[in-house]
Amino acid sequence: LVVGAPYETNGQQKTGDVYKCPVTSDSHSNCTKLNLGRVTLSNVSERKDNMRLGLSLATNPKDNSFLACSPLWSHECGSSYYTTGMCSRVNSNFRFSKTVAPALQRCQTYMDIIIVLDGSNSIYPWVEVQHFLINILKKFYIGPGQIQVGVVQYGEDVVHEFHLNDYRSVKDVVAAASHIEQRGGTETRTAYGIEFARSEAFQKGGRKGAKRVMIVITDGESHDSPDLGKVIEESEKDNVTRYAVAVNPLCSRRGRDGCSSHLNPPRHSSTPQGDQRSPLNTNSLMVFICLFFQGTNKNEISFGLEMSQTGFSSHVVEDGILLGAVGAYDWNGAVLKETSSGKVIPLRESYLQEFPEELKNHGAYLG
Repeated sequence: LVVGAPYETNGQQKTGDVYKCPVTSDSHSNCTKLNLGRVTLSNVSERKDNMRLGLSLATNPKDNSFLACSPLWSHECGSSYYTTGMCSRVNSNFRFSKTVAPALQRCQTYMDIIIVLDGSNSIYPWVEVQHFLINILKKFYIGPGQIQVGVVQYGEDVVHEFHLNDYRSVKDVVAAASHIEQRGGTETRTAYGIEFARSEAFQKGGRKGAKRVMIVITDGESHDSPDLGKVIEESEKDNVTRYAVAVNPLCSRRGRDGCSSHLNPPRHSSTPQGDQRSPLNTNSLMVFICLFFQGTNKNEISFGLEMSQTGFSSHVVEDGILLGAVGAYDWNGAVLKETSSGKVIPLRESYLQEFPEELKNHGAYLG
């Protein structure tokens, strides 16, 4: 007998779990916990506490496997947690075999970011540049399935400070950035730095499908400015979104003829209007962060499955699994399907007859 225990604990978390209980006449037979609550998904920042594993169970008579669902399983995307739900498939030997999560969508913060840091002799004082860099990093949502950050420093030459996949948390990235020392150089070869980031840095730990973002922090005095047009064109071909942050107020005063107009379109630029003593100030940081997330999220759309709670109910059919998703499409609900060839997710428009416009926001909880 398989028994769901949605309030069972695993360690410090109330994940829920599933028990197998022998059905015999032996009164001394005990149930055994399968420890499915310890199963984790890779490449996502998940939250498993109170995910209600075992709330719904479904058996497959063909192979004696079964499905155990956690409809309140959630994962982190930026500053939000999305309760998409997930299920675990267990084979006839009571061993976990596969995760089923048809409502799980890639985060908008799934980005590979390369920071191209001007470390030439004209950058002074270095400590302010370093503080600005650290403050930017603290604002990023770094973690599995979200942002990765790599840093290169350039002057006459370009070097990797750390690669995209070297660190997996804000704490570790900030610690690494705090130890970056200025390498110097009598020239500022910005075009070389951008090309190095495009052709090499994004290849070191870059992820397929991740949005590519390049942030250039420079004083704007480029010694290889004739090459900027070509390297920017190559970055455009690679779909790299670019931002320029001006270290020197001179760069800001130049406007379209200054460094930012060479590095990226005006709508993606941030040229801080700092004072002579501290050009990289707090206001500059907040303006940049606002522009950054506005620009990178501009074309994103919502799939309506962020709070779907998939697995509130489950049913095995001939060619797959049906999963109730009560929170989908503004809590009207939906039924999703997982098959061997992929997932089937009906569009919101598929339910117009069942949920006409006049019933909007009534919360039908289909599934």
